[in-house]
Amino acid sequence: MLRKLTLLLLALLPAAINAQLATGSWKVYPVFGIPDRLIETPQFVYLATSGSLHSYDKTNDESRVFEPKVDIAGGRIKDIFYNFERKYLLATYEDGNIDIIPDEGERINLPDIKNANVDSKTINDVKFDDGKIYIATSFGFVIYNDSTFEVDESGIFNVNVRSIGLTPDNIILVTNPREWTYYVTTSPKNGQHHTIDKFTFLVQIFSEPKGFVPLGNNDPSGDTHFAVYCNNKKLYHLSIAANNRSASLEETPVTNTSSIFTVDNGVYAIADGKLFHFTAPWTQTQAISLPEPLMNNAISTIDGPKSLWAADATGLANYKLEDNGSLTVMRDRYRPTDATTFSDISHIIPLTDNRGFMVANHGMSAHFAVGNGDFLELIFSGNMIEDGNVADIEATEGLTFKSSASTNGRRNKGDYIFSPTFLLEDPDDNSIHYIGSGIEGIYVVKDGRQIGKFDENSLINKNANWAWRPSTAQFDKHGNLLVGVYTEDKTWPPLIVLPADKRRKDPSTITKEDWIGLDMGGTIWQRDIVMHQCSKIPAIFMSDAEAKQGFSALYYGSSITDPSDDTALVISSLTDQDGKTFSPDYILCFTEDQRGRVWAGTTEGIFEITNPANVFSSDFRINRLKVPRNDGTNLADYLLDTEKIYAIAVDAANRKWIATEGSGVYLVSENGDEIIENFNTTNSPLPTNCITDIYVDPSSNSIFISTLNGLYEYSSTASPSRPDYSDVIAYPNPVTPDYTGIITIRGLMDESLVKIMDSGMHLVYQTTSQGGMATWDGCTMNGARVKSGVYYVFASVSSETDSQGDVVAKILVVN
Repeated sequence: MLRKLTLLLLALLPAAINAQLATGSWKVYPVFGIPDRLIETPQFVYLATSGSLHSYDKTNDESRVFEPKVDIAGGRIKDIFYNFERKYLLATYEDGNIDIIPDEGERINLPDIKNANVDSKTINDVKFDDGKIYIATSFGFVIYNDSTFEVDESGIFNVNVRSIGLTPDNIILVTNPREWTYYVTTSPKNGQHHTIDKFTFLVQIFSEPKGFVPLGNNDPSGDTHFAVYCNNKKLYHLSIAANNRSASLEETPVTNTSSIFTVDNGVYAIADGKLFHFTAPWTQTQAISLPEPLMNNAISTIDGPKSLWAADATGLANYKLEDNGSLTVMRDRYRPTDATTFSDISHIIPLTDNRGFMVANHGMSAHFAVGNGDFLELIFSGNMIEDGNVADIEATEGLTFKSSASTNGRRNKGDYIFSPTFLLEDPDDNSIHYIGSGIEGIYVVKDGRQIGKFDENSLINKNANWAWRPSTAQFDKHGNLLVGVYTEDKTWPPLIVLPADKRRKDPSTITKEDWIGLDMGGTIWQRDIVMHQCSKIPAIFMSDAEAKQGFSALYYGSSITDPSDDTALVISSLTDQDGKTFSPDYILCFTEDQRGRVWAGTTEGIFEITNPANVFSSDFRINRLKVPRNDGTNLADYLLDTEKIYAIAVDAANRKWIATEGSGVYLVSENGDEIIENFNTTNSPLPTNCITDIYVDPSSNSIFISTLNGLYEYSSTASPSRPDYSDVIAYPNPVTPDYTGIITIRGLMDESLVKIMDSGMHLVYQTTSQGGMATWDGCTMNGARVKSGVYYVFASVSSETDSQGDVVAKILVVN
């Protein structure tokens, strides 16, 4: 009878409670963006995209995302290759690591190249033959035995080997001994290859090879033929004589090539909007025009046009392509609903009504995580995340260009927004986005189409008479648009404002006269501008990439749009509470906590502005945060003073989550005097210790963490408090026999006293909530797991331990 009752209770509990992310657990957001490689095999279709790996099982109709550190090694996947004879996928990583993923059986990791004592470990190409794996690398090449998966031979030449190929008797290497020089060389398979001198020159290729695949050896003459696709988008036919002593390279009429791949009976090429097929020695057998759904897609097939697999950022699909170009959908496009479309996430931006957030990449930079550069050909990528679902933020229609800096990007990649610097949602119309470009100004985009642009019609100066270079932007609480500008000219205002009433006009009618320029004291003029609007006083803090310049402060008085009562101040020398000078190279972020204190992240740790109003006084001091050693010496260490801090976020308990360049994520106490957690590559799913941004969900206990390898979510121990106990939930609920993790109680009032009682009203456990959240490990206060049954959650805001409070939730425990 008890068993039946338990099953009935389980069935009645809301499914949503079971869907909650357990406290202390992680979610890895998959990435499904522009494909890097698509491979169809007899059983699977594999897709490498933006450093992630996906597969589709054709037999069982199942899609799979390979989770780093679980299904595959950690890090970004660079490329994939398939051994049709031995039936396994070989995945290479940007750090030189290799995974062997068999159709049947367990993954095999090959870390030899990753662990090699060489400067560069890039894997450029892989071929399979004679029971061996031939790998071209940036330092030479490596040969594995694919039965034992041990290294048979390696050649460390300190020469970049771009491609590798095989004839019946010889190894073919395409080397890159110096810039813009590519040599096709050869050496017998059965010889020693420990120096580059063992390889004989055959012919030179005059453009960087992007694809190097065999056509087969069915030439009666015994010659071996290859298709070579180069960076100039041309397709070449390489023929190597049967005696391996000579070769010829012929440019074919095929142009605008985007990819080539080999099949049993030859090579397919995607070029000039067509699907070409070639057989050895060089015979064109097909040239079918690709219809619109297949344009700009990665394509793969093992059965020819009657079954083509195609992928782009919108998903993976299967088609049948007729000779006349007509198309039949065999399987609709699919992509995971929680997948981002890119992995190099630099910014997390809250939506205006806290219904979710956006993520975006970053271009123009000096000291941010992406490195130093203009990134003139980096295309803007942005996504919107609401309730775990991801939508692409498109910005491709009707774009205009005025800067000559956009020329190469447009020629090589098309009409896109290049060198992105920020992304904002309009506070009045959430279909409108403002996208900063480090070369073109600010694009105003609605539903993917440009409806306005701020360049010469604004106070963004034309930097060096070359480009309009906004660095950052924010809206204030009145809807005014504030833009920080990389001017490279101290006579131009680094902070410009588009008043809310002007912004609400048709953006195509905005003129330079609509903008207001503000003086920041003459020291803000470089890139990497960071800006903070104080919530307690009418003031703005700013810093940039000028070394050891402190920060600038603007007290704007009655209104940000009225400069007449402004006071600008430069705090070039920072003095701490002990009278010591603190001179970090750069300030990289500002964040204000619940008490109005401003934390600043620098290249040498963190300092606090305890009272922002004091910045404008003559005796202003910063507070260097200290962590006591607690070793009896009364000594303390400065908080994270050896770390480069990219971002700081504040949770419901006023604790700080800190993004570092090299040590992962830190959680510290409210006052910064205790390090509570440090999540890094060794104790979490994080693929890198370089964290670009952090966002605390204002409605839950979720912490969102961005890296250049994707987005991650952590379920923390604090969530926002509620004004009453009307919306308390506990999860997981029921607690099943196989669950041994943390039970979360959410929706409490701030600092609630929480008591867990059994059905006999005996106290089992007691705690105090962090913000609006408390946790229970399912055990008594003596550490023993509780018995099966219903447990009552009492909560009160009284500090008196004898105050039982109200029943706010019930938890069913099943053992």
